Amino acid sequence: MSNSKNKKLGIGTQAIRGTVNVDFSHVRSHIPPLFQTVNFDYADAREGLDIFSGEKTGYIYSRYGNPTTDLVGQVVASLEGAEAGVTAASGMAAISNTILALLEPGDRILSSKQIYGGTTGLFQNHLAKLGIETDFFDVSDIESAEKAVTSETKALYAEVLGNPNLVLADLTALGKIAKQNNLVFIVDNTFTPPPIVQPIEFGADVVIHSATKYMGGHGDLIGGVTVGSADIIEKVAETTKMFGGSFSPFNGWLVLRGIKTIAVRLERHCQNALKIAEFLEQHPKVQDVFYPGLPNHPAHELAKKQLNGFGGMLAFEVKGGLEAGTKVMDSVKVCNFTVSLGEIDTLIMHPASTSHKSLSQEERLVIGVTDGLIRLSVGLEDIDDLLDDLEQALKV
Repeated sequence: MSNSKNKKLGIGTQAIRGTVNVDFSHVRSHIPPLFQTVNFDYADAREGLDIFSGEKTGYIYSRYGNPTTDLVGQVVASLEGAEAGVTAASGMAAISNTILALLEPGDRILSSKQIYGGTTGLFQNHLAKLGIETDFFDVSDIESAEKAVTSETKALYAEVLGNPNLVLADLTALGKIAKQNNLVFIVDNTFTPPPIVQPIEFGADVVIHSATKYMGGHGDLIGGVTVGSADIIEKVAETTKMFGGSFSPFNGWLVLRGIKTIAVRLERHCQNALKIAEFLEQHPKVQDVFYPGLPNHPAHELAKKQLNGFGGMLAFEVKGGLEAGTKVMDSVKVCNFTVSLGEIDTLIMHPASTSHKSLSQEERLVIGVTDGLIRLSVGLEDIDDLLDDLEQALKV
């Protein structure tokens, strides 16, 4: 075999090596490029050593960091007014990585009980096995949060709008409790992303998003983001790297695409949701409507002060219980009967017969999930089509 460095490479080798060491530094792409790669090359041994030792900025391996996914963290941090951000494989991965990075066995979390069921399950069934216990409080009762703080409490956790019946957290009051007790204040802002609210302005230390929802906006990706101070994000990034819940570069590229329209999308989400809430409030077959934009919502005045728009999520209870709820689900034609939220089309679900079916009626009532409760993630369709669809579904 010849050792000549000038030997022409074979076609197979050329096919493999054709994209190696291509320099894109001279290309100013209007849209951020997708770095769909596992590895990163180095000019020589010296550069590799400098990057691995941290003497020079660079990338090692996409589980450790990737230009596309890193940009997502930077953009979301900018939107939230945070110093830094780090991505994860899903919203749940972002929550898990954050908690595991900031708490230790023996620590306690003080959490709102009005949160996503998956997060509740993580806290109760999985973190407890690691020695991290959780105390739950009613987010509409600030005094109950103050009374629940113990010497072992290290973190305060809440969602801006609690799932599924839209209980609003008083971020200012919770921020004060966290500061007075030296707690890390962690807020899940998935339901109300900027420009609706920036929890850091109200005292939050960490903000988490399921980028699957409004950040991506199109129902075609799974991802999560944690933002906060540079010190906190460094810890979360290390945990993400070691536990392996890293974000896909392609999904990151989709989030970057989605974020470009988040402000205009949310404006329409909010407009449509308010009109639907007002329609449902007057409907004879609707028992109750849960939407902070309605004057009769218990936290309406707080919502006007805290939120720039009331969000695209609402819930309503139909008269007739479980049977009436399932009839509505079977009758909608424009709304999509599916889980998740924050997409451009309207998504409708009946928790008692789907997401919370495993719970007894008593267990569901404790968290506000009645037999006739329906949750709507209001999309961007023409409002008259959505109203007509709900009207005919409620007539059945």
